[in-house]
Amino acid sequence: MERRNIYSMQITDRENRPPCQPSAAWPATLPEYRLDKKLGWLKVCHIVTVIMFFLILAGLLFGICYLHQLQQEVEQVKQMIDVNPQTTAQKQIGAENMTKPKQGVKMAAHLTGKASSNHSKRLMWESSLGHAFTDGILYKDGALIINETGKYFIYTKIYFRGMQCETATLTQSVIQRNVNYQNDMSLMENTMLNYCSGTGPWAKNTFQAGIFHLSQGVQLFVSVSHPRMVSTNELMTFFGLYKL
Repeated sequence: MERRNIYSMQITDRENRPPCQPSAAWPATLPEYRLDKKLGWLKVCHIVTVIMFFLILAGLLFGICYLHQLQQEVEQVKQMIDVNPQTTAQKQIGAENMTKPKQGVKMAAHLTGKASSNHSKRLMWESSLGHAFTDGILYKDGALIINETGKYFIYTKIYFRGMQCETATLTQSVIQRNVNYQNDMSLMENTMLNYCSGTGPWAKNTFQAGIFHLSQGVQLFVSVSHPRMVSTNELMTFFGLYKL
């Protein structure tokens, strides 16, 4: 009987116990926890927006100050131009002269080899095709005619060749002819001996160059001892000058 009374008392104590209460450390409900989290993110976004606004405002203020300073510098330049316009005009003229090429003709000519049926020792030249040109210099009948008195650099290169070696002496001369006096004067001469050996084909280059003072109307031409041995290749045989 005592055991039954004790068991019944234990059951009664369990029934009289209060129900378990939730811990105070956790939110009362899950919706309230989500709401608090959302409000926290909204506060962060608000703070970031305010910071960006102040940064944009600072950038605009800096740009306005820079434009104002630039405008002041432009006004100072305008005042300098108004005070001394002659100096500015001189500077502009000087800059224009540096960028634009000088007007005028450059006295120069370059002639290249040309085949000719003329048996004269004076060589004929090509004056317009290929690398050949004349600028301020007249070409006529194998001669370059000087249009302006001055110092000129004259050059000539002759390429002699043949199928068999010969014992003939090769000569090359640059001749100056004065139309007023009708006399010829040699400016440069070249003589070649023993330029080949054996019986086979041969070739020989000659080159002449010099600076001379030439008067207006003077004619220049090249004379060789054996015109038939001269190659007409424009890269191997040429004659030219330019004014210094």
